[in-house]
Amino acid sequence: MKKHVHPSQGFTLIELLIALACVGALASLAWPSYQSLVLRSKRTQARTSLLQAAHWFERAASANGSYPLTSDVPTSVLQMEGQHYKMTVTSTSQSYTLSATPLGTQALDACGTLTVNHLGVRNVQGASQTAAQCWGW
Repeated sequence: MKKHVHPSQGFTLIELLIALACVGALASLAWPSYQSLVLRSKRTQARTSLLQAAHWFERAASANGSYPLTSDVPTSVLQMEGQHYKMTVTSTSQSYTLSATPLGTQALDACGTLTVNHLGVRNVQGASQTAAQCWGW
């Protein structure tokens, strides 16, 4: 009487380790791209918040004939979604400058502090990239 030997169904330890090594290699290649996209997405949110605040300043100037002083700006105007940037303002009756300073892991972003002023000039401070690259023109 002969016994039928069935081949085992499953993976050997070597096959499993090779598959795991391939997944690890692919993940190590994809991670920097993912991190870059996350930083860029948060920077886009900061740019949007800066432009919304700039629009608030322009509406206030249209209604009152001058820009509100720094002390008269409601905190709600300077609110930003998440804890990735801190928005500040310096203003006089004739001008203003809004700044978004990166916080925490966002400080790794190559664009540094984003600024916009009463003339609509968009700029960056402490950045290794140009304003055009950071503001997406």
